[in-house]
Amino acid sequence: MITFDEMMREAAHYLESNMRCPKHHVEHTGNTTYLLDIYSYLGEVEKGKQLVATLMQRVVQDGEQWIFYPGLLEPRNMSNNVIDCGSCVDTISQFLTTHRDAFSEAEHAEYSEKLKKVVETYLLGTTDSKPLTNQRLWGLTGIASYAAYVSVSHSETAHKSIDAAFSKMTVDGFFRYYPDAEKHGTFAGYDGMTTFYQSRCSAFIRYVLGELGMSSAPYEDRLKESEKALLAMYCADGTKDLRMECKRWYWLSKYEVASHSFDAYVLAHSSLPDAQIALNNVLYQIRRHFFDGYLHSHIGAPINFQCPIFWTAHLAWLTRIPNIAEMFNAADSLKPFSFELKGKEVYAKTTSEKRVLVNTLLTSRNPTVGISANGLSGKVQWRLSLPQLPPALLYSLRENLNHAWYALRGGYVREAFLRLLYFKLNCLVMLLPRYTSGYGAATSLRYEGNKVLVDVQPATKYGTVLEKKVTIIV
Repeated sequence: MITFDEMMREAAHYLESNMRCPKHHVEHTGNTTYLLDIYSYLGEVEKGKQLVATLMQRVVQDGEQWIFYPGLLEPRNMSNNVIDCGSCVDTISQFLTTHRDAFSEAEHAEYSEKLKKVVETYLLGTTDSKPLTNQRLWGLTGIASYAAYVSVSHSETAHKSIDAAFSKMTVDGFFRYYPDAEKHGTFAGYDGMTTFYQSRCSAFIRYVLGELGMSSAPYEDRLKESEKALLAMYCADGTKDLRMECKRWYWLSKYEVASHSFDAYVLAHSSLPDAQIALNNVLYQIRRHFFDGYLHSHIGAPINFQCPIFWTAHLAWLTRIPNIAEMFNAADSLKPFSFELKGKEVYAKTTSEKRVLVNTLLTSRNPTVGISANGLSGKVQWRLSLPQLPPALLYSLRENLNHAWYALRGGYVREAFLRLLYFKLNCLVMLLPRYTSGYGAATSLRYEGNKVLVDVQPATKYGTVLEKKVTIIV
């Protein structure tokens, strides 16, 4: 299997060769900036200096704010201002700090001034204004690294942003992708847990605390809860259960490992006893999914929404883990993994034989989101009734057409075809009066000794929920 150093060299070559994305036809500046972390690891200081100079030319004015282009200024970027600015300021500040002597005083003066404009005119205002938790924290990584570079304090800003993130976390430690989504005028189904972003939030918080020299003690209990929630997302083989992803439209595959670099960062810093086994399996899956020069979100046809530039660039977060090469190279096989989360709203149990998932956090079903399954068995019931159409059906149609167009434009013909086919099939399935507890609304979750009892209202795949309840013993 590929070694860590080999993977970093191949990842750097892939990103250098794809500065302009062949799928989205744009430069994903907020992702390729992570080349700076990889260059630092590989000792490629001169390449890093050239990239810093190039990135600094991307600082542009957006109204009264200064940002890194493209952000939201180019819709094809598939990102936004706070993510691009957060990652760019973070990686550039890190590189300037690590290789301070490689830059002249004039260069430091020029670069620090540009970074200051981005931080003070834009990033500082996003720490409490952005509604999405992972975006606020992503921006905070830039503020923290910049503060460490120029020796200023932004601990109060960090405290407020981190406190806000934890205040929106569920009682079982799950970060909600888009808290209070409906109040912000978007699809209510996005206000739920997310396998793709869970580890980002935990990783960003711990990273920011380290960069600012802040004690993690006040947050350790809540960080452990978020780490337990992450462990509850794993299948036995180290992949994550996409039934727990509220933003399901990203993925046509059955699983993803595209977010595993952030997982590894969280697990490597965790004191939970199960974290080290999970870390081994996560690193093994990264090794298994890195081939042809880049990281794949899954093994099979390229049918997922993002592009390999995103997934490969985020491998840079592995370089921020102490002794990563040794751990990575040692992860040459899976280790037996089992974990049980007895939460108040979520029950998850993973063993080598099976995986049980109970999720009482009922969210709006939508063809864009995917199957909101609870992992429960139950008999199918056919009942004639007027089907209830999912909310935001036209929004789903627009998104699917948009994603299919981007896939087709980038030459991903199979993805475009399957997206339209699956949407058509979902539209047919949602009209079937077929009720099952597998798609049901779990209205209560309780524990009696070794038994897990769940009250469920059977439902169709995308719509009507029956009033009758059945009690299932897991």
